Amino acid sequence: MAETYPIPGYAVTLWIAGDDLWIAFPGQGPQERGHSVRLPASAAGLQTAIAILKERAKAPDLKLGHRGTPTQYELEQDKKYGAILEAMRADSEDKKLSKARAAAELAELGL
Repeated sequence: MAETYPIPGYAVTLWIAGDDLWIAFPGQGPQERGHSVRLPASAAGLQTAIAILKERAKAPDLKLGHRGTPTQYELEQDKKYGAILEAMRADSEDKKLSKARAAAELAELGL
């Protein structure tokens, strides 16, 4: 029989929707309002999610904007979360390459 493991208070919910990896942070404090952030569903996005989870495990305060509970703005602008910026650049380059390939195939077909 599997042993039960208590879910820690700093746990989050993760899911994939299309090309996005979502992290939902539970609310803290009397208002208990949670929030979600979006990362690319890529190796760099997963590395960022792991970094956030490691910070949450050590964070003294899990309120919005504190260590381990970043906002979407922090993820997109802060160099601490550089993996998301790297993933966004790589995703943009992949899309450009895919569009160029599609255009070449269409041109080859005479369309």
